[in-house]
Amino acid sequence: MSQILMEKLPNISAGELANLQQEVRARETLLQQRIAVFEKQYQCSLLELEQKLEAQEIAEHPAWEDSIEWRNALEQLEQIKLSSSIFAWLQNLLTQSAAS
Repeated sequence: MSQILMEKLPNISAGELANLQQEVRARETLLQQRIAVFEKQYQCSLLELEQKLEAQEIAEHPAWEDSIEWRNALEQLEQIKLSSSIFAWLQNLLTQSAAS
């Protein structure tokens, strides 16, 4: 089965895949740092910040803009985690294929 799958995958080397994994890890670190800045700045979670904005407990500017950036960072982080799991799966597949 893995041979059939390998034939359908684009030609990618283990080195290229390792480079992609490294880039994804670097992006993940950057996003985590950005999220940590927001958490420290507002001393709450994004959900709590959005609730405070909705209840008008804090000034809209710049919190509203920050909440958008924060939400985007969280969503991108989820995509990065998905990419990482796909790359790990591909790395395993390439390793198994090379061993065959």
